[in-house]
Amino acid sequence: MKFDWNDRVRENILSYTVSGFLIVMFWFLFHSWGPISSFLGGILSSMFPFVVGLFLTLILIPLRDRAQKKWLSGFDWKDGMKRKIAVLICMLTLALMVASFFVVLVPALVDSFRTLAGSMETYMNTLGKLLDQLKVSAENSVIIDNIYQTVQQAVRTWTNSISSNITKFVTNSVSFLSGIFDIFVALIITVYLLLESERFSVQMRKFFYAVLPSSAADSLYEVIGLSRRTFNSFVYGKALDSLIIGIICAVCTSVMKIPYAALISFVVGLTNMIPVFGPFIGAVPSIFILLIISPTKALEFAVFVLILQQIDGNIIGPRILGDSLGLPALWVMFAIIVGGAMFGIIGMFLGVPIFSVIYYLTSTRINRILRDKRIHVDG
Repeated sequence: MKFDWNDRVRENILSYTVSGFLIVMFWFLFHSWGPISSFLGGILSSMFPFVVGLFLTLILIPLRDRAQKKWLSGFDWKDGMKRKIAVLICMLTLALMVASFFVVLVPALVDSFRTLAGSMETYMNTLGKLLDQLKVSAENSVIIDNIYQTVQQAVRTWTNSISSNITKFVTNSVSFLSGIFDIFVALIITVYLLLESERFSVQMRKFFYAVLPSSAADSLYEVIGLSRRTFNSFVYGKALDSLIIGIICAVCTSVMKIPYAALISFVVGLTNMIPVFGPFIGAVPSIFILLIISPTKALEFAVFVLILQQIDGNIIGPRILGDSLGLPALWVMFAIIVGGAMFGIIGMFLGVPIFSVIYYLTSTRINRILRDKRIHVDG
């Protein structure tokens, strides 16, 4: 008996085989994610300098290209000299940003944090008096007691955790020095990659085209290029947006005489890097701290944050980010929830650009299939 192995049959067999493989793979990952996550964590820990170096390189490459092709274009120097000076500009910029963080921001954060920790007992007494007053008019004081005990236990656990972490930081100085060494190695790797990025790219291209079919290698490089552009536009845009929000918050909270303005502004600016949920993640603990100190200031800050986030979402954010991700709001929330569930805060941040690439590639593939089938779907 002879089978007619035409192209459509082969395509169906390949599709079913790949689909079955993907189903089994996702089932395995779902049931074995804990050990796999630990294994990948160990690999990433050992490769920490290379990961950090590659991350810094991806961030600094646009600055290097701008410095070399625009800022230094008027100088009659060789390309190699321009590249070295452009890399030097990148590293000086990075050093200036880190120095500004440690010289300007860290002392203010430490001072606010120290004052907050030292006043926590007083704030707890104030909270206790407030809850005692609520007991008088409460029909069921058991609920108030449970709230007070829960808050007190949470604050006590938080304080003990802070003390424990400080002790570990002091006693584990060897690990700290090891981390400094890893950062130093990462900076060396960053300099090398910035200087020789084209050579490294050619080596990777040769490797992939040698071990993969040409079509697969083309698709892989299309994904890599799209991922790099999406990542850079998202990180640069969101970082600039968060910096502006943090500065506005610091100025306004200082004018409003909000306690711990530096600490609160830093938290608001940092969590603003997370789309959609970031403002709430940063505002809720800040409002809670202010509520213990002064309910009036907490209300003022809540109203201010609400106005600030509306300005950011409707004016500042769209002007900076534009439609660089091209991801509908529903899928943005999906990416944040899934990324946060799998990798925590980092997953909430990186989930959006990663899923944006997946969404673009999937929608492009679906549109191509529909076009080949001559099927038109509105929307």
